[in-house]
Amino acid sequence: MNFNDIANAFVLANLMGSPTELHGALCGRVSGGQKLSDDELLSVVGELLEVDLERVEDLGDMLPELYQYTLGQICSSGFEFLPLLPDDEFPLNQRLASLGEWCQGFLFGLGNSGLSTKTELTGDIADALSDLASISQVASIEEEEGEEEDEISYTELVEYVRVAVLLIYAELNPVEDQSARTIH
Repeated sequence: MNFNDIANAFVLANLMGSPTELHGALCGRVSGGQKLSDDELLSVVGELLEVDLERVEDLGDMLPELYQYTLGQICSSGFEFLPLLPDDEFPLNQRLASLGEWCQGFLFGLGNSGLSTKTELTGDIADALSDLASISQVASIEEEEGEEEDEISYTELVEYVRVAVLLIYAELNPVEDQSARTIH
């Protein structure tokens, strides 16, 4: 599953929206501990795209496949997670804008995942959320040809987002330590 797969499904379904924001929103829901049934998935995506459920159904199999892919990546112990973003064929300013949309979707999904206002977040998580909020405000940059430093900065920013999401997921979804259990 990649950015182009999702973008093509949007075009075929005649839906306006951001494939990156959709993936971000699903990652936010998963990070917040929410597991979605097929009907809930349709409802969540309809809310995000501001369309009727019938329109969301036009996305076909891509939507449940994307959700399963997202679950597999974030919940994996192998740190395989990567935000679905346009690849290097796209101009840097478009990729940066997509990263901002992804972060916006993540914050939207996390905020709507059912987390309680009483959920205590460590300082690291609060800082990561603040940083993701700042990144979500990025629209684009003026691109000059051959700015290798900008490419490096973009790659580092994507890596920061990746690690921040894994940190947030791990904090909000602790794994039980099976070795600490005593069997009597």
